[in-house]
Amino acid sequence: MLFRHITPISPEDATGPVADVYRQVDTEFSSIGPAVRMLSPAPELLAPCWALLRESLVAGAVPRWRKEIVTVSVSQRNDCAYDTAGHLVFLRLAGGEDAADALEHGKEPADEDLAALARWARSGGPQPFPAREAPEYLGTALALHFINRMVLVLLNEKLLPGAMRDDVPAAFDGAPIARAIHRERTNGDSLSLLDDVPSTGLPAWAGTSAVGPAYAALSRAAERGGGLLSEPAQSVVRETIARHRRSALDGDRGRLTDSLAALDPADRAGATLAVLAGVAPGRITETDVKTWRAGGYTDHCFVHLLAFGAIIAVQLVEGELTGE
Repeated sequence: MLFRHITPISPEDATGPVADVYRQVDTEFSSIGPAVRMLSPAPELLAPCWALLRESLVAGAVPRWRKEIVTVSVSQRNDCAYDTAGHLVFLRLAGGEDAADALEHGKEPADEDLAALARWARSGGPQPFPAREAPEYLGTALALHFINRMVLVLLNEKLLPGAMRDDVPAAFDGAPIARAIHRERTNGDSLSLLDDVPSTGLPAWAGTSAVGPAYAALSRAAERGGGLLSEPAQSVVRETIARHRRSALDGDRGRLTDSLAALDPADRAGATLAVLAGVAPGRITETDVKTWRAGGYTDHCFVHLLAFGAIIAVQLVEGELTGE
């Protein structure tokens, strides 16, 4: 079993916007693995999520291997084994073998500049790179914070992507295979996949890069998932994620339960899912999902609700990484 709680659209069955995203991912990043397919029930999220990853990590002027130090460090911070394993492979394929070896064994890269980059990706603080590189590094980090949270809910917790090379047997049917990692990509090519390219509300750190519209589009699409909750519940979700995002729950969900206790019972199940998506996505249970989905909610709704909680956490992390 690759997926939990949803039935995604397979590459063979994809049409319209989903097929368009799959096609570009397959050409420029990897074959259509589970971490891509998991958002397919909500094309409005799939397209901007891919656009953010593509414009920050896959395209751009910063060497890919340096940005992969960020992807691995963020995924380790979030205890996302699937993305950690996959991006360690990308880091090695891109030319960062020594850094990958260090990070895989829980150590910092020997080079202090790279160690500072890994520390920033994990904990924020002063940015160890020039301002002109901020869109790529920040976009990469924020994309992974969002993707990690969705992976931890929607993919089998024991799933690992394998070697991701076409000369090594695949870890499972449909496992991702890396694509031409050193090929130069044209900036902005993914923006045509968006329903609407934002021109306002763009993050200042993104400058005039294509990363800005991609991040704004993902934020807006994910925030719409809040419409599945009442306004009071949305406020409680935001407050609870802000309060608990820095602390490990260690299996104790009592503190979250206390925060949500005042909500109407009709809102409590959905608010629980949104909060956990933000602060402890790996702790969402089958019972949590079934309780909420007893109200007739679809895969499309479920993915949007998770995205709402995830993007709240991502926006808070954005403040850490930019020093705001």
